[in-house]
Amino acid sequence: MSSLIVVEIALAHSDDDSAGQSLEWIEKRIHSLLSSGERRFETLTNKNERVIKLHEELNEIAQQILTPDYPAWKSPESSRKTMELFFRKADRFRIVLIQLLLEDNEMRLLEEMYTREIDSILKRLVSESFISAENPAYLVYIRSFENISRVEVQSERITSYKSFLSDIATRYHTDRHALLSLQKRVDEVKKEASSLEMKNISLPDLEILHSLQGQLTSLSDTPDLQAREEQLSRIEEQLSALDHRISGIEHTNLGEISREEPDSEQEKEKIAHDVSMDLLTMEADFFHGRIGFFDYDETESSDYEPVAKETTPERLALQRENLQLEYGLLKEKIPEKTVIREELEEIVQTLSLDPDAGALLDAAMILYHEPFPELRELSVIRRQYDAYYLQKKSKSLSDKQWGMVIQVILNAMKGRGYRVKPRKMTNLRDSFRRGNIEVFSPVSHYSIMISINPLDELVFRLVRIVDGLDIDELDPDQIKKDDTHAAAVWSRDYTILQDDLKKEHIIFIERLKKNPDEVPILQLTRFDILTDEHIS
Repeated sequence: MSSLIVVEIALAHSDDDSAGQSLEWIEKRIHSLLSSGERRFETLTNKNERVIKLHEELNEIAQQILTPDYPAWKSPESSRKTMELFFRKADRFRIVLIQLLLEDNEMRLLEEMYTREIDSILKRLVSESFISAENPAYLVYIRSFENISRVEVQSERITSYKSFLSDIATRYHTDRHALLSLQKRVDEVKKEASSLEMKNISLPDLEILHSLQGQLTSLSDTPDLQAREEQLSRIEEQLSALDHRISGIEHTNLGEISREEPDSEQEKEKIAHDVSMDLLTMEADFFHGRIGFFDYDETESSDYEPVAKETTPERLALQRENLQLEYGLLKEKIPEKTVIREELEEIVQTLSLDPDAGALLDAAMILYHEPFPELRELSVIRRQYDAYYLQKKSKSLSDKQWGMVIQVILNAMKGRGYRVKPRKMTNLRDSFRRGNIEVFSPVSHYSIMISINPLDELVFRLVRIVDGLDIDELDPDQIKKDDTHAAAVWSRDYTILQDDLKKEHIIFIERLKKNPDEVPILQLTRFDILTDEHIS
C-alpha cells in the first residue's frame, strides 16, 4: 500500500535532447549574471573607459555563445570550459564595476558629510546669536554655499566644500572665544556701574546710570555678536563719561584708541586647535564608520579603534590617516569578496535543494564563511558546480520528453479506470511544476495528486476528497478502512503502471515510497485543491 511515491524518470531509448537541457541551464546561469551586472552598470554615474570596454566585451561574448548551435555545447566537458572562461571575464567586469560603485558612493557620502556639517555650522551661527540672518556677512556665506553646489565636477565641489567648511568653522570658533571675552567685559562694566551707585550722584545722573544698566541687561537680546560688541563699546564710553562727570574730571573720548588684546596669539592658537579637532574628528569618524559598514563579519575589528575624542590634533591626525589607510585596504578587498559571496549564495541555494550534492555543498559553505575568500578558490567550486549540473542536466528530460512521459502516464492510468480532471495545459511539464494535477481514483472520494518537484522528480500522492457530510457520516474506523482499501488499489495499479511504462521505454526509479502509516492520507476539500492549499 502506498500513500506517497517519489520517482525519477529515465528513458531506455532517448532522442538525445540532452544538449537542449544543458543549454537551458547554461542560459539561465549566464542571463542571471548579465542581469545583475547590467543593473549595477546602469546605476553607475561615472563610467570610465575600462568598465565600458569590459561591459561591451562581456555582452559580445554572451551573444556569441548563447546560441543552440555553438560548438562548445555539444558535450558537458566543453560546456564547462566555455563557461569557466566566460565567468572569468565576468568576474573582472563585476569587480571593476563594484570598485567604481564604491568610489561613487564614497564621494557621495563625503559630499553629504561636508554639506551637512556646513549647514549645521551656519544654523549654529544664527541660533547661538553670533550673527543675524540679515547680516551681509551671513548672506555672503549662504551665497557661497549655493555657488559651490553648482560646481559640475564632483571632486572640485568636495574640495571647495572642505575649504569653505574650514572657513566657517574658524568663524564659529572665533565668535565663541569672542563671546567669552564679551561676557567678561559685560561683567566688568556691570561692576563699574554698581560702584557708581555708591558715589554722590545726582538724580538726573542716576537715571542715566539706570538706563545704561538696563542696556547692559538687554544686551544679550541682540542677535549679532558684532552689534553687541558695538553696543557695549558705546555703553562703556557713556559710563566712562558719567564717571568723570560725577568725579569732576574732564572726560576724554577713547573711541579711537584700540583695545589691548594681550592673549591674541594664544587665542588664535586655541581657535586653530578647536577647528582642527572638529574637522579631524569628523573625517576620522567617517572612515571609522565606513570600515564598520564594510566589516560586517568583523574580520577587521581588531585592527582599528574608536576615534579618540580627548587627544592632541597631531595624534588625532595620525589616527585619521591610519583609519583612511585601513579603509582603503578594506575597500580593495570588498569588490572581490562581494563577487565571490554573491556567486556562492546562488550555488549554495541551488545545491541545498539537491540531496546528492552534500560534499560540494559543504565546500561551498566553508568558502562562503571565509573572511576573505579568493577567486581561485571560487573557480574550483564553480568548476565542480558546473560540471556536476551539466552532467546532471545532460541526463534529465527535455520539455518535449517530459510531455511525452506525462501523456503516456495519464493514458495508462485512464486504461486502469482513472479519470483525469479536464484542464487546459499547453506545457505539461510547467503545469506539473506549478501545481498538482488531480487524477480521480476508481475508488470513490479518492484522487491521485501528481506534480514535479524542484529536483525534477515525479510525485504521486493519494488524497481523500471530503466535504462536511463525509466527515460527519463516517466514523474514524470507517475512514481508516476506506483509506486502507484506496491505498491497496492504488498500490496495485501503480505496480501495473510501472510494467506498462517499461513497454514504452519509461523507467521509474523510486526515490521515496511511503505507506499510510508513515505518511497519512490527506483529507482535502475542493477548495483546498482549487487554491493548492495542500502538501505536494
